[in-house]
Amino acid sequence: MPKRGTKRSINKNDQQENQASKRRTTRSSTRKTDSIAESSSQSSPRRSSTTANNKRRQKSPVEVVDDSRRSTNEVDSNSRIKKQKGKQLAHNQSDLAEEFMEAEEHDAKGLLEEDPQQLNLSSAVVTDEDEDDDEEDSDMDDSIDWEDVQVPDTIDTSIEETDLPATQGEPQYKDVEVVFEAPRAVLKKSKWQNEYDRNLREAIHHTHVMFLIGHFMIRNRWCASKEVQAVCLSVIPDHIQKQCEKKNESEKSFEKSVKWLMTWWKEYFTLVGTGLRTRAYKEYDFLNNVDLIKDDNSIKELLEKRDMLDGEEIQTATDFVDKLVSKEGFRDTSAELFVAILRALSFDTRLVCSLQPVPYRIPSAKQAQPSSQKTEDTPEGPNEKPRFPIRGPRIKLESDPTTVDQELKAPNAKPPTVWAEVYNPYTEQWICVDPIRGSYNKRKSMQPGTGDRRNIMSIVLAFSNDQDGCIDVTRRYAANMAKSLRLREKELTKREKEGGFKSWWEGLYNVIQRKKWGRREIQEQDELEKLNSREPMPTSMGEFKNHPLYALERHLKKFEVLVSKDQVLGHIRGEAIYPRSSVKTVHTPETWMKQGRVIKDGEQPVKHVNARAVTMEKRRAQELAKQEGETLKVACYGEWQTEAYRPSPVVDGIVPKNAFGRVDLFTPEMLPPGAAHIPINGIAKIARKLGINYAEATVDFEFVKRRSVPVSLGIVVAKENEQMLLEAWEEHEHTESTKAIKKQEKEVYGRWRKLILGTVIKARLERDYGNGTTFSTATTTVSSAIPETEPKTKTTTDHHNETQWRPPTNKQQPQHDRRDISNGGFMPDDDFPAAGGFLPDEEDD
Repeated sequence: MPKRGTKRSINKNDQQENQASKRRTTRSSTRKTDSIAESSSQSSPRRSSTTANNKRRQKSPVEVVDDSRRSTNEVDSNSRIKKQKGKQLAHNQSDLAEEFMEAEEHDAKGLLEEDPQQLNLSSAVVTDEDEDDDEEDSDMDDSIDWEDVQVPDTIDTSIEETDLPATQGEPQYKDVEVVFEAPRAVLKKSKWQNEYDRNLREAIHHTHVMFLIGHFMIRNRWCASKEVQAVCLSVIPDHIQKQCEKKNESEKSFEKSVKWLMTWWKEYFTLVGTGLRTRAYKEYDFLNNVDLIKDDNSIKELLEKRDMLDGEEIQTATDFVDKLVSKEGFRDTSAELFVAILRALSFDTRLVCSLQPVPYRIPSAKQAQPSSQKTEDTPEGPNEKPRFPIRGPRIKLESDPTTVDQELKAPNAKPPTVWAEVYNPYTEQWICVDPIRGSYNKRKSMQPGTGDRRNIMSIVLAFSNDQDGCIDVTRRYAANMAKSLRLREKELTKREKEGGFKSWWEGLYNVIQRKKWGRREIQEQDELEKLNSREPMPTSMGEFKNHPLYALERHLKKFEVLVSKDQVLGHIRGEAIYPRSSVKTVHTPETWMKQGRVIKDGEQPVKHVNARAVTMEKRRAQELAKQEGETLKVACYGEWQTEAYRPSPVVDGIVPKNAFGRVDLFTPEMLPPGAAHIPINGIAKIARKLGINYAEATVDFEFVKRRSVPVSLGIVVAKENEQMLLEAWEEHEHTESTKAIKKQEKEVYGRWRKLILGTVIKARLERDYGNGTTFSTATTTVSSAIPETEPKTKTTTDHHNETQWRPPTNKQQPQHDRRDISNGGFMPDDDFPAAGGFLPDEEDD
């Protein structure tokens, strides 16, 4: 085998190709993987020599193989090797290139050993520059660790040979590009956005509740109409009317009359639909792009296509009566007409409705996340059916009215949202009457199932015949009143409760509730309170949270404790159940002080909680405790450990003060005996001038720049000095107001003087240098702007004419001069070479 320093025949193009091949082989050798190492360890390596020259010869056969004087048999052998290496290229491109080079080296070695004379080594001489390049390449090759790989004997001829460019003899391999689609970043909503969505949902929920109340108030007025009741009497059979006339004879006759009436009505009226139902907030997202004012008809069509048009559109009482004559309608309309029939037969009846507003709660992330579906751009497999990401509106199928009527009137059907209540004079109670399913006095059957998302019992109102408001009867029908209250509205926070805020429903109910309260209404409220106390115990852990009657120790809040753990009502999953009356609220001494109470002597705190580092002082204390490895705690006391604050009395007109020279007056009871509170800011300076002893009243604290700043309102003085100080304050206010009025008048006169002088000056300039037409207008404006005080006499007018200001009379100027300056008081540059300015008086000079 020839050594690297011998002379050989090589052209200039071969040198460039050899250098490029060396660089590629060097790069591919650095990317060898463990798979080639394993294959090389299992095969029998072919090593030509262990010397450094043989290492350098592992790249030199490339130069020989690329020689143009190759025989045909050598080309065929090399092509088969290329095909075999093409198959392995799909697995690892870099390792395959290395194997290809070593296989060609082996073939070249055999060729040189068989016929070394085939190479003409005397045609050219390697220059010094080539020798230097070879030496540099050899140094680079010495730093590379080579491994020998055995070439498999079997060759797969089914693999197509890689296309070779016409200009180069080297194989060109196509790169394999793998594209991974990065998951889209889920942007979390900001706190402001979440708060905005929460407030928007609450506003929509509240608005929907008020609209529903107004809707049922209108229906109740139709049921109480004499005209509607007259039409109802005309359709009632005679035998039922005769039975209803006997309702006052006994309790059995009363019940029999109502039951006969329900049986007849169930057969008389046919149901064709349900009525109002609860719809999720997400179901109305398609209305975001619809103009709710202009496209009123299109909204109804969209709701009807999606089967979301709940209830019937009845605009007048005449349309309401037409439903009675046609003998068919929705379930809500059937119950409302039955109320009108009961009232027509002189039954004391109320219209009861369970409102179904849009919920205000935001669903959880799992419920809000839609199911994974393919988008339109996602490629589909050959055997895969196409999927559509957007589902069209559900087609409303025309169901058989007879089937719908039977399903809704079945005894085990879902409870309705509208029914009636009849007052039983014998038991003095309101009886639940369901004309849809024909149930009498079965209030528990009106409670919907826990899995029914279309009927949620949160607000149940009863409307009387006299149309005097309504009464909240949710407690009578709801099995879990605590859950109904949570679904009704958001619970107030602790700060809102301490600030005296009232819930939204409490404010609304004070407006719509019944105004006339008698013995019957008071008795009903007592009955509802008893039902509240006899509420069954919850069966799940979550229902115990904020329950009005029962509590678990795990659900205690930060400032709540159990007074007595002996009153155990039961156990759930090994945890004791306590009555809500055993849970008491505790506060810090500062909080009790704001409520006008102080801690008794010798009392020990019942609970320690982590302190809130709101002020700088608390933060320093928290840092010191953290350095010592402890947590800053604050002691809490119960109300039974406190007593009312008793301030010191006023002695000899001296008001008692605290360490800061103030009087703590968080509640009216904290006023010292013999003192008076004057809630007027700024009155302290009057007391100081009069020499009256006083103290500023601290009514609250506010946090400003991490500091607790007291809020003052007026002063506290002795009782005997109150009247004198108030009189002095009134005199001071009168004096100050007089000064303010005089100051304002002075400013007004000054502005008028400025306006008049400006107008007079303008009029003089127009008269002297203008055409004289604007002067009269300006004079009229000034005269009209000055108010007339009293009519002037002749003597006053003459005196005014004699003493009024007159401008200096200029001598008569030439006619052309008067014409040239008629457009203003400045001299035109065309007629006079002077560079502008006022007209000079040449005659005087």
